[in-house]
Amino acid sequence: MSIVITGATGQLGRHVVEALLEGNVPAAQIVAAGRSIGKLADLEARGVQVSAMDYADAASVAKALEGATKVLLISGSEVGQRIEQHRTVIEAAKAEGVELIAYTSIANADTTGMKLAAEHQATEDLLKDAGIPFALLRNGWYLENYTEQLQGTLA
Repeated sequence: MSIVITGATGQLGRHVVEALLEGNVPAAQIVAAGRSIGKLADLEARGVQVSAMDYADAASVAKALEGATKVLLISGSEVGQRIEQHRTVIEAAKAEGVELIAYTSIANADTTGMKLAAEHQATEDLLKDAGIPFALLRNGWYLENYTEQLQGTLA
């Protein structure tokens, strides 16, 4: 039994892994997956399993999801490639018999006309068609996306 956190090298993924650890989920049950596993060395030292995973590489996705019961699919960052990348994760999760996928979509994904929402809408449709229980995390824009601009705004 394991919980796989995709995109664990990013801000959200790391926060989720830390929250799981603080919530007393045993480190050995957490898999932190990302493209640069060197960035996960500190988590590995704490007993978290780490796995190299690139959404565009089906073999790495399948390997990262081995034994997974739950998966947090953090949306890919490569606009225009997300649908196929997310499909790769969803198909690997289905093949592995994953019990739940949580997906970081976008606020009002089913009704918004925002251009970036189309890939999230398509991923939500893939999840519905996959037959795997899922949860949609329809997040708003992350405030930390503005922190790099903060100094200029305050000046």
